[in-house]
Amino acid sequence: MREILNYPQIDGQKLDLVKKLIEEIAGSPAGDGSHELSELNRITGKQHSAMHFYEYWGWTELDSLAENALIPEPPCIRDLSRDEMKEIVLIIKDSLVSPDDNKAEYYMELLHKSLPLSDVQRHIRLEEDEETIVDNMLRASSGSVIAL
Repeated sequence: MREILNYPQIDGQKLDLVKKLIEEIAGSPAGDGSHELSELNRITGKQHSAMHFYEYWGWTELDSLAENALIPEPPCIRDLSRDEMKEIVLIIKDSLVSPDDNKAEYYMELLHKSLPLSDVQRHIRLEEDEETIVDNMLRASSGSVIAL
């Protein structure tokens, strides 16, 4: 698989800092975590809302949330090969059955950006093999028109 398709590596020091900032944002009264939020946005290069972090423990873990905040947006790759698509589908399927939701989300978004499909997740079925999934996605892509 091409280098651009590899899952981004997370800097451990940044991860620790982002976790600390998220904890501070989550623990602050509404509106009081603006300095921490600004710092988080600067580090991640993304625009986050403080509301995204309040009471995160009710729906995710701190490590997963911090990693997701640090992961850059996936690229749009218009020339994905069939073999690359099969490998990506396999990664997604493996990630869905392991506790690695961020990786599955990253690669589904990569496919969403790279293929003219409105709902990539609809095509990923654990009971189907990668070949069938890729065939279905390519067939749906060939008949799809997405207006921007």
